[in-house]
Amino acid sequence: MAYGAYMNTDRGYDLSLFESDGNAARKKKAAPKKTYAKHNNVIELSTPMYDKAQRRKHNVGSIVLGIACAAVITLCVGFIIRGQVELTELNQQIASAQVQLEEAKSEYTQMQTKMEASLSTAAIEKYAQENLGMSKATAQQKEYISLSEGDKAEVYTQKKSNVFTEIGDFFQSLWS
Repeated sequence: MAYGAYMNTDRGYDLSLFESDGNAARKKKAAPKKTYAKHNNVIELSTPMYDKAQRRKHNVGSIVLGIACAAVITLCVGFIIRGQVELTELNQQIASAQVQLEEAKSEYTQMQTKMEASLSTAAIEKYAQENLGMSKATAQQKEYISLSEGDKAEVYTQKKSNVFTEIGDFFQSLWS
């Protein structure tokens, strides 16, 4: 129906709006617009009702519990941070100790090679020839000995001693 009512007004096909004579369009007035009544949507609250809505009673127990929980969490985070700082410091000390150990090992290796070089037979022979005036033994200087006489064994016999010799031996053992 709404479509048919719109078609009866011929507004969609109003060709007078396109005519060169503008008076025809002005003569024909548009349908009056409907005006709607404005409603006041504002709700007014009385002052005591407004104050009650804004004020909220705070539960002291929940506030204290919240503060206590925040303190515990802060302490836990603080202990964790402190532990991490100590761990970092200990790791740095370990790293510096390892560097010192490697340096000490390197120095030990250098000293060991210097010592081995100074104690080699060639170095000893050179020192003996230059500083001490020694030379290698020749065949004429070598003397051979033989031990074909056999082994000897001695038997220890205990001397007879008296009381005075034992006292003398006692004092002698104290002073020596």
